[in-house]
Amino acid sequence: MADISFLHSVIDWIQARMKERTSWDGLTIILISILIIMASPLVKIAAWVGLAYGVWTLWKKEKKWVPW
Repeated sequence: MADISFLHSVIDWIQARMKERTSWDGLTIILISILIIMASPLVKIAAWVGLAYGVWTLWKKEKKWVPW
């Protein structure tokens, strides 16, 4: 019976926190931080691809396009 009482008190605590603006602010900051942490490997890969493309465009010769 103590487990159910504890569960109800946890649910009541969560519901009380969700009524506060600061809890929503904190939850938003936590979610954005998690997304940044998860996306950082992808950002590093994109940076390497961008670096390689920049070197390639610097190295290749520009072709003049004439439509006639």
